[in-house]
Amino acid sequence: MKYTNPETRHVRIVVVAAVTFVSFSAILVRLSAAPPLAIAAWRMGISTVMMGPILLVARKRGENTGKGAAAYGGAETGSAPLLHVLAVILVSGFLLAIHFAAWITSLSLTSVTHSTVLVTLHPMIVIGASALLLRERVSPRALYGALGAIAGAILLSFGGTVSGIEPTLRGNALAFLGALTIAGYMVLGRWVRRYRSAAVYNVLVYGSAAAMLLLVAFGTGQSLGPFALREYLIFAALAFFCTILGHGLFNWALRYVPATEISLAVLMEPVFASLLAVVVFREVPGGMTVTGALIILGSLFMVLYYEGER
Repeated sequence: MKYTNPETRHVRIVVVAAVTFVSFSAILVRLSAAPPLAIAAWRMGISTVMMGPILLVARKRGENTGKGAAAYGGAETGSAPLLHVLAVILVSGFLLAIHFAAWITSLSLTSVTHSTVLVTLHPMIVIGASALLLRERVSPRALYGALGAIAGAILLSFGGTVSGIEPTLRGNALAFLGALTIAGYMVLGRWVRRYRSAAVYNVLVYGSAAAMLLLVAFGTGQSLGPFALREYLIFAALAFFCTILGHGLFNWALRYVPATEISLAVLMEPVFASLLAVVVFREVPGGMTVTGALIILGSLFMVLYYEGER
C-alpha cells in the first residue's frame, strides 16, 4: 500500500498516542464512584456535545474539498432511503449503549485485564459474522487463530489475580457481551459510512446511545446526578481523551495506514490498561490470567495479520 503524507512514522506515533488514550478508559471508569449507567450516559452525552464543533468544521471542509473530506465527516457519498439509514443508526446506537453499559459494569465485577482482553475479542466476532452472514471467505490461518482465541478465553476465565479484584463469571460474561455488541456496532457502522460521513454518523450514534442510556437509567432508578465535581471531570476525560481523541485519532489515521494496522495496534490496549491497573490499583493478574491473555492476543494478532494480507 502506498502511504500519503504525513510520513507514516508520524502517523504511527499518533496511533500509539490513541492507544494510550483509549487504555485509560478502564482506569477512569474504575476510579469513578458513579453508577455504571450514569458513567456511560454522561460519557456518550458529553461526546455528542463535543462532536458538534467537529461536525461543523468537517461539513465546511467537505464543501471546500469535496470527496476527500469524507474521511473527516464532510461530503456524503452514495444514496439510501433516509428512514433506512436512520433505522440502522438507531440500532447501532442501541448496540453501542449496551456495549458501554455492559463493559463499564464488568469493571466492578472482574479485573481490568479480564475485562479489556475479553472486550478486545470483537475483531474475531466481526470476521466470524462476516463468514456466516455475508459468506465471506476466511483463511485457514484465521480459523486456527480463532480456535487459539477460544482456548485462551477458556484459560483466562479460570485465571485469577494475585492482588486486586477477583474476576467473576458475571463480570467476564458482561465484558464478552461488550465485545459482541461493539462488533455489531462496527459492522453496522461500515454500512452507514457508505451513505453518511463519519462526523454525521458519530453525532447521531453517540446521541442515540446517550438517549437510550438515560432512559434505561431512569427506568432502573440509577442515579444520574448530582455528583461531586471529581465525577464530572472523569466523565469529561472519558469523553474527550478516550472517545474524541482516542477513537478520533484512529479514524484520522485510517487515511494514511491500513485498517489492519490500526486493529493490530488496538491489541496493545489490554497490555497498557493492565500495566496501568498494576500501578494505580495494585491489581496484579495471576499466571493463568497472563497466559490466557497472551494466547488470546497472539491469536488475534495472527487473525488480523493474515486477514490483512488477503
